[in-house]
Order: sequence, then structure tokens, then C-alpha cells
Amino acid sequence: MPPDITLNRQTTKRWYREITGAQWRVLIAAWGVWVNDALDFLAITFVLKDIANTFNVELSTASLLLLATYGVRWIGGLAFGGLSDRIGRKIPLLITLAWFTAGAVATGLSWSFASLVVFRLLLGFGMAPGFSLGAAMVAESWPERYRAIGIGILDTGWGLGTIGAALAYQFVYPTFGWRGMFFVGLPPALVLGLFIIFFVPESEAWKRARAKAAQGPQKNPIVQLFTQYPGRVAYLAVLMFVLCFGNWPFQALLPTYLRNLNLPASFVSGVAMASAVGQIFGFIASGFIAEQLGRRGAISAMIGIGALSVAALVLTTGNTPAALIFAFLSGFFLVGASGIWGTILTENLPSGVRASGVGFLYNFGVIGGGLAPFITLSTMNRLSLTMSTAIIAFSIGAALLGGILLYFTRETKGMNLSDIDNEVVQ
Repeated sequence: MPPDITLNRQTTKRWYREITGAQWRVLIAAWGVWVNDALDFLAITFVLKDIANTFNVELSTASLLLLATYGVRWIGGLAFGGLSDRIGRKIPLLITLAWFTAGAVATGLSWSFASLVVFRLLLGFGMAPGFSLGAAMVAESWPERYRAIGIGILDTGWGLGTIGAALAYQFVYPTFGWRGMFFVGLPPALVLGLFIIFFVPESEAWKRARAKAAQGPQKNPIVQLFTQYPGRVAYLAVLMFVLCFGNWPFQALLPTYLRNLNLPASFVSGVAMASAVGQIFGFIASGFIAEQLGRRGAISAMIGIGALSVAALVLTTGNTPAALIFAFLSGFFLVGASGIWGTILTENLPSGVRASGVGFLYNFGVIGGGLAPFITLSTMNRLSLTMSTAIIAFSIGAALLGGILLYFTRETKGMNLSDIDNEVVQ
């Protein structure tokens, strides 16, 4: 392979040199929001046991805090998406950053389990558009042939946020306890907010679509989404639900599983960071894999390999080198595959309803992620399974079901967003 690697052999530029400064700033802003989103949310997966002990509730009850956060995200995603389709992408992105950061700080100040539930509900509503708005902004600003790569890079923010949460558990938790974990994201959020205000441009694609819409009768993007694309919305919602469900027995319960084995905090943090590093590389690679195998084939292959890697991980926790390797592979393939989800969603929806649709569909899907830990733990208790067996069973089962659903999904590789805007409604 020649040193100048590109997706189009007819050009002599490296692909990243074709991205303008403004397009990079859009990606950096969206990526930063996603980093903070992950940091503020994933901190709770390390301290579920502490929260259960503090407020004297069962661990399975404490796991419902994930569902509380995820269960309202579809509402926030739809509301913020509709706002974004009306007023632009930039201001709603700022609002969501401020909202979920405040929700995380409030989590650390909770005085009862009930107040904690309320704050997690509010955080979930505000964090909902963190990824969907960013994905829409990147999709609308980056060149078509690099769109999947840009969204894949955007998703690396989740992996970096995971590393941040793991580091906070290792260095902040021992001194400040579980409450201190939820204040870590405040300083970077303040810096990022200023960057968005002064350096990030509004989406030109949104401006063109809005100008075109202004020439005709004004339509509510949320109403338009469900009335013009009901079948597509329903199918993609189910697909996202299954894909998200398959990620979270691993992401949410692995730290708890390792802590139940009385393993040292350094080992728990090390495994989590190995997974997070794998996620970062997986997110980056996902865009290139999607351009080679197509959107459907790439996700199917990655979640299949990822689920098997999760099984190997939970069966080898007594072997540190093997655990770290399989944690990396689990993050790379299973979680890394989600770097393609935003591409599928943005490529199936026209610009007039794109933020509304991606906001709703992605965040409806994450309800599956919120349910996964509770269902896994409840099934484990009811059937007297070990936690390792339950994590393996639900991870592999969801990967199989996701692969079946993806077989019937429209392949959108190579589609131009303007063609999607002009297609006949289905």
C-alpha cells in the first residue's frame, strides 16, 4: 500500500488534508461533548455498589438508575432534535452540555435515593442529544466519502470518557468517595462551552434546508418525522434498541462483576481502561470498516466478534494479561461497532428531520441499554446463574438478534445526503 492512503485512489492528498479547519472544529466540539457525556454518565457504573450501600437498596435496584437516565433520553432527544431542526445545531449543543454537566454535579449532591433518581432523570433528558446533534453536525459538514470516518472519530469520545471515569475511580474515588466522581467533568465542560461559542460554525446544510423550507408552508419536524417516515422510524427504533441492549451487559456490569470478585481497584481500573482504549481504536476503525464492508456488514461482523470477546474476558479474569487483551478486543469490536450507528441513522433521514430523527432513534435505542443491566441481574437471580454466565448469554444473544435485523436494513454506503433529501417518501 503506498504511503498516501486514501479512500479514493485518484486523489494524491491524504484524506485528513481534505478536511477544512471549520470541519475539524465541528468534529472537535461534537467529540468534546461526547467525551463529557460519557464521563458524567459512566462514573455511576463504578459506584453502583457504593450507592446501594449508602442508600440501603439492593444492587439490582441501584442498577435501575441506568434505566432512569436512559428511559427519558428519547424524550430529550426528540425535544432537542426538534429544536435543532428549527434553530440550528450549535445552540442546542451548548444547552445539552450545560444541562448534563449540571445533572452530574447534582448527582454528587444527592441526599436520598429518591433525589438521586430525580437527578439522573434530569441528566438523561439533557444528555440525550449529546451524540445525535454531534453526528448530524459532522454528517452535514464533512465530505460524503469521509462521513463514516468523521462519525467514527466522533464516537471515540465515548472511549476517552470511559478512560476518564476509570481514572476518576482510581484517583478521585479513594479520597473523595463516590460523590466526588460526579464533579470531575465540570472544568472541561466550561472550557468546551467557550470553544463552541467562539469557534464552531453553524451547519451550512441546515441553513440551506431551512432557507428552502421557509419558501413553503412551515412544518413541525417532529410531526413530519412520524407522519412521513413511520415504517422507517419504527424499524430503526427496534434496531437501535437491540444494538444498545447488546452493549450494556458488558459496559454497565463489568466493573461490578470485577469488584464482586474482590479484585483490587487498580485491576478494575486497568481492565476498564483497556476496554476504553479498544473502544477508541474501534471507533476510528469502524468508519474505515464501514467504507469497505458497508454499514450492515461492518456492524454485524464487529458485534459478533465483540460478543465472543466479552465471553472470553469474563472467563479469564484470573489471568491479568489475557483479561487486558480480551477487554481491549471487547471494546474494539462490540462497543466500537456503535461508531457506525450514527452513520446509518443520518443516512436514512433527510435534513429537515435529521436531528429530530437521530435524536429520537438513538435515544429510544439506549432504553435497551438502560434495561440490559436490570434484566441481566434479575434473570441471574431468578435462574440462579452466575454473573459471568448472564453477561455472556445476553451479550451473544443480542449480537445474534442484531445481525438478523441488520440483514433487512437498507445499505446506505455511498449515498449522498442531497439524494436522501430528494428521495420519494417510503
